[in-house]
Amino acid sequence: MPNVVAADREYRTLQQRGQGNPFDPSNYGEIVKPGELVDIVELSPLTLADRRIYNLLIANAWDRIGEPIIHRVPKSALKGTHAGNDRIESSLLRLMGTVAIVTIRKGGKVFKRRVQLLGPSDESLEKDGFLHYRIPEELIEILRNSEVYARLKTQVMYCFESKYALCLYEMIERRIGLAFKQKEEFTIEELRGLLNVPPGKLDRFADLNKYCLKVAVEEINKLCPFYVDFTPIKQGRKVERVALHWFPKTSSGKRDAQNLIDQHSIVRRAKLRGGFPEMPVLVDFSAPAAQR
Repeated sequence: MPNVVAADREYRTLQQRGQGNPFDPSNYGEIVKPGELVDIVELSPLTLADRRIYNLLIANAWDRIGEPIIHRVPKSALKGTHAGNDRIESSLLRLMGTVAIVTIRKGGKVFKRRVQLLGPSDESLEKDGFLHYRIPEELIEILRNSEVYARLKTQVMYCFESKYALCLYEMIERRIGLAFKQKEEFTIEELRGLLNVPPGKLDRFADLNKYCLKVAVEEINKLCPFYVDFTPIKQGRKVERVALHWFPKTSSGKRDAQNLIDQHSIVRRAKLRGGFPEMPVLVDFSAPAAQR
């Protein structure tokens, strides 16, 4: 019996460890993110910067995230690819004010728990000071029992231009290790919630597809070591559900994705937005015609 308990603990999410340096956009890093914090519905949708900062707060606290303690992180570590600290305060306020709906299991039954993502925080007023923050105890309880997680590659996380792409990326990384599963179906409302589409926005499926799904799929297919795609499922003429598919790339496809990640941010952004314009070829008309 003790061996069974020990084996069970090995597969708990909090027993997993990240890799590299997740705070450095130019170097490889991995963040372990509990599945309960991936498949959430944010009642107040967060921005792309908010989600990145929250992932870094999780990574910083990870070794003791299961304890009700105060965590500390240098403010400079949360800047990511942004030059200043000005975004941090607004992101913290949104994270502290965001209530997420998390699906949990108790006694063999499924429940929805409404929980705050981030507890109180103290920010040093010095430019190079520290941020002290807490993970809410109700959330800690969920994390202690978590057995499903995503491994987020931070180099990829920093490259996304759309928050929908980051949301979808986290959803795939949570599922990609599941054996014999490369597809999952969602209702339109479920998908809107998981991708954190603001209420009242992109209500028509045509708009949701154009400005959310296609944008996210294009970024992921260019930056990630796997492909994703959506297939609409209709009831009559109306799209009722959507099937999400994912499958790994070939070795050359993975190399192409890594090469794009390694590009200068200006070049990478241009390619993500539809291609980098070719530079005009300059002809030296002072040279003989045969050498032109």
